[in-house]
Amino acid sequence: MSKVLPLRDAVDRYVPDGVGMLAVGGMHLHNNPMALVREVIRQRRRVHRLLTSPCGALNADLLIGAGLVDEVATSYVGFEHLGLAPCFRRAVEDGAIRVLECDEAYITHGLYAGAGGLPFIALPAGLEVSDVPKVNPESYRIVEDPFTGRRALAGAPLRPDVALLHALESDAKGNTVIAGAHFLDRSMALASKTVVVQAERIVGTDEVAGRPVGSVIPGFLVHAVVEVPGGCHPTASHGAYDYDEEHLRMYLERARDRAGVSAYLEANVTSVSEEQYLDAVAPRLDALRYVATPRVTGQLEAGQRSVTASSSDLGDANRTAGPGPER
Repeated sequence: MSKVLPLRDAVDRYVPDGVGMLAVGGMHLHNNPMALVREVIRQRRRVHRLLTSPCGALNADLLIGAGLVDEVATSYVGFEHLGLAPCFRRAVEDGAIRVLECDEAYITHGLYAGAGGLPFIALPAGLEVSDVPKVNPESYRIVEDPFTGRRALAGAPLRPDVALLHALESDAKGNTVIAGAHFLDRSMALASKTVVVQAERIVGTDEVAGRPVGSVIPGFLVHAVVEVPGGCHPTASHGAYDYDEEHLRMYLERARDRAGVSAYLEANVTSVSEEQYLDAVAPRLDALRYVATPRVTGQLEAGQRSVTASSSDLGDANRTAGPGPER
């Protein structure tokens, strides 16, 4: 049975209002599932706790700016060389959201624990002398190593209720190909109860089977796939296009205050469909592609977008002009 759904239906069906823990994939300005994030905002789905990779960016800041997030579990939210995350910083300073301070090792190993069904997981030595366990006792505990008797730091498992991820390709069964860096996306898929994937394009199962096994999330983990070419914009999609620094700088300038955030959301999210947004940024996306590919046409909301470039064309782009599947 096909797991391909229109964007609106995927969020409506699998992201409940008040979701307990929502994980957003990608890292820094790369592979952020922005089409899914924007649709969550359009449908005003509140998020009790938002979990980022060790380095969240627009995927977190936009949800916070929309006023949908109660708590954030993260080690960093920012825009790399472009600066700090304005909505995240303002919300923290104003006490509008609760922050669960997490170090990068805990997010990584906590997802491993969640994926493996472990009650907790021991963390690398040295973290027990940091202040992170003091400011986030909910996620950390000092324990005794049963083998050496020494003090060790343990972390609670991370089991997101829903994970929103981006992929370069997927087949209709949900077998998903991540190009370039995987970050923690595979771990999020393994640890989460529900997984929704946006993909640059839907391909045949035989094409997915030809990809390196380490780059594939198996379909039995995935609940829904949405075909959204360009859906990472303004962040990068590895193997397809670079991040849009001009757009990101515009966002950061507008997001300096609440009125600017509201204006950005109205112009780019709440008052337009995803297809209208992507049509508006199409010239920018064309300029950012690692290798030029034909424009995709069709009705996104009807789930009818089709790609005229072949899988081998994009595979060549991965090898010659941009981050490709790990080998």
